[in-house]
Amino acid sequence: MFRRHEPAPTRRELLRLAAAGVAGSSLSGWLGPLAARATGKSRKACILLWMDGGPSHHDTFDPKPDAAAEIRGELKAIDTAVPGIRVTEKFPTLAGLMKDCAVLRGMRTEEPDHGRARLYMHTGYRPGIGGVDYPVLGSVASAEIGDADSALPNFVVTGTPLNKYEFVTTPGYLGPRHQAMALADPAQGLENLRPLASDFDDRVGVLEEMERAFARKNPATPVEAHRTMVARTVRLIRSEKAKAFDLSKEPAAARDAYGDTGFGRGCLLARRLVEAGIPFVEVYLTNWDTHEKRAAEAAKGLMDQVDRGMGTLLRDLKERGLLDSTLVIWMGEFGRTPRVNRNGGRDHFSRAWTTFLAGGGIRGGQTFGKTDRDGASVTERPVSARDFMATVCRALGIDYAKTIDTPGGRPVKIVEKGAEPLSELFG
Repeated sequence: MFRRHEPAPTRRELLRLAAAGVAGSSLSGWLGPLAARATGKSRKACILLWMDGGPSHHDTFDPKPDAAAEIRGELKAIDTAVPGIRVTEKFPTLAGLMKDCAVLRGMRTEEPDHGRARLYMHTGYRPGIGGVDYPVLGSVASAEIGDADSALPNFVVTGTPLNKYEFVTTPGYLGPRHQAMALADPAQGLENLRPLASDFDDRVGVLEEMERAFARKNPATPVEAHRTMVARTVRLIRSEKAKAFDLSKEPAAARDAYGDTGFGRGCLLARRLVEAGIPFVEVYLTNWDTHEKRAAEAAKGLMDQVDRGMGTLLRDLKERGLLDSTLVIWMGEFGRTPRVNRNGGRDHFSRAWTTFLAGGGIRGGQTFGKTDRDGASVTERPVSARDFMATVCRALGIDYAKTIDTPGGRPVKIVEKGAEPLSELFG
């Protein structure tokens, strides 16, 4: 049976769910995450802007203007609002917002494979350690700071080709209750949950009977989870808060400010969802794998999208009083080699690279860590994946040292043992 506080869906609503593919995995992650206990403090949120493929630190936020030409590349370094901090010329908007931002130039993660590094930077655990399926950061946030009473999901991913990167919605040992709701196109929002034609109504009885029959024959936890998921989906359909997914509710000028790109729309959607109370939103921007000159040239367009979309996002959050409680992360899985290769691009490089933080209680206007003149090695305060994850958890009010018992009975810490958050980033 559906829980009493979650009314069973009507026949028409059940049909809409079936036609929308709700029985699949893409909507199964928001089944009622554990509620964050009232503390009297503002609820924390996180927006992760994921640069898939690994952007070059030289060409973004750790330029090396004094290095040789084959290392510094074509992009010039420009000053920012903070004396002494420079970024490349592709980020004039973010340069002007540097007082609210912290640049972590000491990333050193030693995992240069795309697939493994993606998972590493999403979980803080190297793949395969201990034979445990670790949850991604969004699932951790769903479990630790999510709101079980909300009709909205607690973890949303948008802008990603879902068939290729399903790992990013993986809740690991936390289970399907904390899997992400995935929207491939932020502009469509909940388009496929809108009312369908009435001629489908005669098929509703079949769907209902299938649900009942399957539950009778399979009285297991996953079956109940599926039924609960359907009920939660109906709650979202019925809720006025579902309008948060509708970008058409924004004035044309606001939509234009973010840029007419998938990433820009993803940033706008992220702001709307955080504003509505969703604690974790991840926005994907792909094609940073710049081994060749053609890809490196195309990446300059990605930089323009980031500067416009992320810059507008930070300004919007600050103007609305949300930046202090919302951590914004810009990162990929690693950086790129210091030296431009013979094909005019840069290859994978995990020994020294950069991430970018803003808001969420982070003290802005500073860099953390330092690389040598060529950006080839970290010379001051290296930051591991687990240190980075612990820092993010601290900003979100999550106890990174907390131990959770997996379904198999094994106690596991949220962040790998030995992690040290970067205390200097907090005021």
